Amino acid sequence: MDNDMLIAGAIGFAPAMILMFLTLRDYTYPKVEKPFFEDKKAFGLFAVGMVIGVAIYAAQSWFPLDLIYVALAFAIVEELVKLMILNFPRFQRKLDTSFYGLAIGLGIGSTMAFGAAYVALHVVESVSAWTMLIVVLLATFFVFLNASTGATIGIGVTRGAPWAFFAQATLIHITCYLLLIPFYMKPDALGYAGFLVAFAAAVGYYIYVHSRMLPKVLEDGLSMLVSKSKV
Repeated sequence: MDNDMLIAGAIGFAPAMILMFLTLRDYTYPKVEKPFFEDKKAFGLFAVGMVIGVAIYAAQSWFPLDLIYVALAFAIVEELVKLMILNFPRFQRKLDTSFYGLAIGLGIGSTMAFGAAYVALHVVESVSAWTMLIVVLLATFFVFLNASTGATIGIGVTRGAPWAFFAQATLIHITCYLLLIPFYMKPDALGYAGFLVAFAAAVGYYIYVHSRMLPKVLEDGLSMLVSKSKV
């Protein structure tokens, strides 16, 4: 195994695992007496996401990502795959589906991040501190974006409105991919500006999902359970 692969693996998987820990720690033992999700199922879906991420990145490598219709197509396809899995009957209207959406998104993001980092490190002639920073940010971008959109679709399935939340996740994904087009075309000042805005949008949306959407869906779900128990 070459050094580039080892470095790319660290760059791709470390952010995903850190983000999984930071996001899920408040919803499982020891923070809560009864966890809101099953660890085994969450890591299983993370593994499924990793496989999907490999397939998506392999497919992307055959297309020029600086074309608008290619960016649109992949953004839609990536979210459709998440919806297809999370909308299985076993996940519908279940509180834990929101967390499984996050897990599958993190899995997809981790392998896409690994692929992006590995290719980038192979393409550049010499790796400088600036190059490494961009590679790390690009890899982390994929993790944040897929984690938040996966959680969004999971929340939609939990609420019984999968298509509405799929549309929201897809809109975020499309926006970020379109912002990356100048960067893929030519990494100049405009390209870097678009990349940084896309990165900030992905991180900002993750913060919104983590701090607002997940707590809200749990609050509403628990309130509904209490109401049913009183009937």
